[in-house]
Amino acid sequence: MKLKSVFLGIILFMIYQNCFSQKVESSTSPNLQFKTSFSIGPIYPIEFGETALSKAHSANIGFTSTLGLLEYSDFSVGIGIDMISYSVNNKEIIGDFESSKHNSYFFFVNYDYNLTNKFSLTPTIGYGSSELVIKKDGKRRGLQDGKEIRLGTSINYNLNKHNALCFSIIYVNNTYVVNANESIKDFFKKSNSIQLGIIYKTK
Repeated sequence: MKLKSVFLGIILFMIYQNCFSQKVESSTSPNLQFKTSFSIGPIYPIEFGETALSKAHSANIGFTSTLGLLEYSDFSVGIGIDMISYSVNNKEIIGDFESSKHNSYFFFVNYDYNLTNKFSLTPTIGYGSSELVIKKDGKRRGLQDGKEIRLGTSINYNLNKHNALCFSIIYVNNTYVVNANESIKDFFKKSNSIQLGIIYKTK
């Protein structure tokens, strides 16, 4: 997937920047700057709607991680990855498979809004590429590529200036490329979920 290569290139560039760049004295006016942040934590998707993931699968706890790259005032831009596995619970609908794994690779824009000294909100919007890997006997039996849109927020408890514990709630919509009969195509080509997460963030 081309987006994976883009992600790797960005990460390597940021490592280079952090290793060889010098600190620039801060000014009173906001300016665009390279400023990294990192988050990681478990997530759980609540699937809904008339879709294959909702009607024929049960979700397991997944994993998310993001890397902030640029910052301007209270806005930040970065990249992220989600990995979630699903167990097939209705083979009559989905076929003779055992599990599906959903991977997302996305760009995001965040806005940080302070409520108090300890609590803040971070609305987020994102867009990226996704893949649904269908498995049987531990082996890949199919792959559906897709596009993803994300919209949500996190409620953050700021432990100190650089670390926070966050509760995130994000709506995630995926549209996959599917070769199927038109009567069932809509059922397999989409997924909708409310994704809940408990995230540790450092910057």
